[in-house]
Amino acid sequence: MRILTRNQAVALDRIAIDEMGIPGTTLMGNAGAEVAKKAIEMLNGIHEPRVAIVCGKGNNGGDGFVTALELYGKGITPTIFSLPDEENIKGDARHYFLRCREQNLPIVHGRTLPSENAFDLIVDGLLGTGFRGELRDPLNQWTDWINQAGVPVLAIDIPSGVDANSGLVAASAVKATATVTMGHVKVGMLLEPGKQYCGEIIPVEIGFPAILDRLPGLQWETVSPDLPRRLLIPPPSDTYKHRQGKVLIVAGSTGMTGAATMCTLGALRSGAGLTVTCAPASLNPIYEVNLMEGMTLVCEDRGKGYFQKDNYHTIRSFFDWCDVLLIGPGLGSAPETVELVRELVLNVEKPVVIDADGLRIFRAGRDLFSRIKAPFIITPHYGELGAIIKADHSAIKAEFPEIIERFMAGYPGVLVAKNAPTCVAYQDKVVVNTSGNQGLATAGTGDVLAGIMAGFVAQGIAVFEAAQLAVFIHGKAGDLVVKKKGFRGLLASDVLRAIPKVIANYEIQ
Repeated sequence: MRILTRNQAVALDRIAIDEMGIPGTTLMGNAGAEVAKKAIEMLNGIHEPRVAIVCGKGNNGGDGFVTALELYGKGITPTIFSLPDEENIKGDARHYFLRCREQNLPIVHGRTLPSENAFDLIVDGLLGTGFRGELRDPLNQWTDWINQAGVPVLAIDIPSGVDANSGLVAASAVKATATVTMGHVKVGMLLEPGKQYCGEIIPVEIGFPAILDRLPGLQWETVSPDLPRRLLIPPPSDTYKHRQGKVLIVAGSTGMTGAATMCTLGALRSGAGLTVTCAPASLNPIYEVNLMEGMTLVCEDRGKGYFQKDNYHTIRSFFDWCDVLLIGPGLGSAPETVELVRELVLNVEKPVVIDADGLRIFRAGRDLFSRIKAPFIITPHYGELGAIIKADHSAIKAEFPEIIERFMAGYPGVLVAKNAPTCVAYQDKVVVNTSGNQGLATAGTGDVLAGIMAGFVAQGIAVFEAAQLAVFIHGKAGDLVVKKKGFRGLLASDVLRAIPKVIANYEIQ
């Protein structure tokens, strides 16, 4: 499903009206009609329902006026609360406001809040996709009243106080029961915490032309629902372990051998036929105990408990053997290890997944990306991405689509931005994941994800699709675990155990 940034939503509206000649009143009329349909559904047969429609200035308020007219035509007389006075209602919205007045619909102007809640449904038409920041008086007084009314709330296009780009929310943002959004869902409606404020999201057609290819910026969409079933077909009946994919893993150090275990088992659970996990010699006994189904490659570490720069040739000797290199989980920050990672990443000619501590090599600058010879995936969370682009966590969160847009300019690999939800970007496309939950915010789950990703690449799935699939399956496994153990009880090992069941749902047809 295609989704839009704030700028794209504005551009779609402008092109439709200014270049394609579609009257703004037509689009507004269609929008209000769709909102009214959902309102009637939410009223669910209430006898003589009482509906409040709160209208701000601009197109959202205009959509609210149309909604009122449509409901009136169905025998429901709503009360309109218009924050702007009549003389301040402009453009297409004024056209429908005057029609409401002609029908003698109840219209209350100004800042005065209702003295009591006498409504069965409130329609939020205060603010649209242009909002960002915080709400001020009198808007926050109205949004507080909406939230405290204790009745279902239907938002027009986007709940007032939700940022259409970042998903950030104002302190008094409207928490809707449902949101009817025009044409296409907005990116911020799928990013947390904004997603939680939208309730049920209903995208509706209102007459926009098919001009998505003319919109500026990256193409944002949700993960295709047929992706897992298309890619997770059963292996051939005559397959064998070498054909099922071979993963070479460089991971772990003193105190973080669990990361090596988690990513290795993630690769195996996702279907890889063989794994070789490189192990610092002093830690190899731990690897051997925990990786019963995988092999290890001992790398001399002089008792230090982390990889050395001169391990390069030992590891490189397996480049021809493997189908993918996974590097980074739990490696630590020792300079010798960072230099080893740099040499391995720049010289491997097989696809490579670079995760966690492996991303340290990019802190010196982006020029390294263009020197990687093979298809590659990087998997940063906000902190790791910030270290690469020299931005702090709050800036990335507040400007997420813009940051991704700038990052992808000239970046040749696949980016897996660990957001809520995670987004996978390649070339001019960004795919927003639709599975997963906050229970996955626990140690080791990122290592499992990296392993799943490498496992899928080893089986011959192209890096962009493998990344999307891994993120989706990882999230689905988390969703399965949460049903039994809750958010706080979820462990990375639980996710590992759930992966086979999730995959089986798609590959057994």
